[in-house]
Amino acid sequence: MPKERESPETVTEHSLYDDGVLRMTAIGRPPGLALAGEIDESTYPALVEKLAEFAGPELHLFLADVEYCDLAGLRAMIRLANGRRGSRSRLVVLHDVPARLQTVLSIVGWDMTPGLVIDRRTSAVRRIPRT
Repeated sequence: MPKERESPETVTEHSLYDDGVLRMTAIGRPPGLALAGEIDESTYPALVEKLAEFAGPELHLFLADVEYCDLAGLRAMIRLANGRRGSRSRLVVLHDVPARLQTVLSIVGWDMTPGLVIDRRTSAVRRIPRT
């Protein structure tokens, strides 16, 4: 479980990635990404690339502004937590998970993945304005 509640700081001066469909913005504390838009076959490669850039033992993903996410996108996030294929596992914390994604996680059983925490509290990272 994450330690005491920290106030996230959103880096909004620039997005790490923005193709008009998916935007990924760095979060400084706790370390992670705020995702906004759609995660599908066209944006999946960029998501995987950005997730791979986080090397720390803990990664926080803020999903409040995700309008659509296919199974491949969810799998990319979950895969970081369970350490498959020889990679080391880490703590992955999902914040502000939309109800429809929580349902999918539950149906496929990924909500029980070791190393995955679904934080059901509402975070301060909400509706990141486009710059």
